Amino acid sequence: MDLSALSRFIDPTGRSSDPRMINAVAAFCGATLASNDEIADARALAAERISDGVVSTEMFRAVQDITGSSIFVARENRKVTGMTAFFLLRPAGMRAFEEGRFDTIDVNLDYICRPREEPAGGYAWGFASTTDKAAGRVVKASLAVREALLWNLAGYTRAATDDGARLVFGMLGFTPVPGDATLARYEARSRPFEGFIVPQQQQAA
Repeated sequence: MDLSALSRFIDPTGRSSDPRMINAVAAFCGATLASNDEIADARALAAERISDGVVSTEMFRAVQDITGSSIFVARENRKVTGMTAFFLLRPAGMRAFEEGRFDTIDVNLDYICRPREEPAGGYAWGFASTTDKAAGRVVKASLAVREALLWNLAGYTRAATDDGARLVFGMLGFTPVPGDATLARYEARSRPFEGFIVPQQQQAA
């Protein structure tokens, strides 16, 4: 990752919910905003690589409709071979996580931060891929967005597989949330790129 080139995208507040900026950073890393059809392909890929219990296509689309910048894909030979998905949260959404009542499958859409609102935190549904090349693109895209635009926000994710847990609790810098074996939290940073690490694993959840 060329951090000097990526630095032109840095948000000085570390709390950007501007979909144009999020999409630009993801594209810089080789991941593009998923179309309606590609969201179905991304969901199928996640179901294959993680479990069929992942978020529904309809929920992915509902969140994408709100944010304009949540589901991203990598393609090879015009086929979706990688995906990453995340969204920003309003204060009520972060409180729901902190109180242990946020449903990450059937998401309360009122908790989702709207474009250009100031977010209170974030949630990453995760990554999935079928090739190393696609894995590199979607993981770098997610990390680059976090470290250039959202560095001043805490966030959550879940580790649904053993490989995901190794990635989340290792190189991605999350820590376990007491009382929930799969939930992980990432703390806000004091400056851009402070937590930037490029992992090599193929997937997380």
